[in-house]
Amino acid sequence: MADGGDGFVGCIDVVQRTHGYRRWPEEVKARIVAESFQPGARVADVARRHDLAAHQLSDWRRQAREGRLVLPADAMAGVTSDAFAGLCAGFGGA
Repeated sequence: MADGGDGFVGCIDVVQRTHGYRRWPEEVKARIVAESFQPGARVADVARRHDLAAHQLSDWRRQAREGRLVLPADAMAGVTSDAFAGLCAGFGGA
């Protein structure tokens, strides 16, 4: 047989995993988070654009709301305080 007799015709892609965790610089994380807080932005879309998992971006957003990730003021220009209102209300804040 032309396929070598085993019945398989095609190709196989080998995907290699990265070794260890990626380290994102704080300023890069902050820019991505700020982008995700822009009006109309969806976490899944922003995460996909930056090749990271949506849950990772959600974790960074939580860190920003808790004050553990500082966001650049210029990147937050179009963001209203409504992006943070749900969390503040949930913790008895303003």
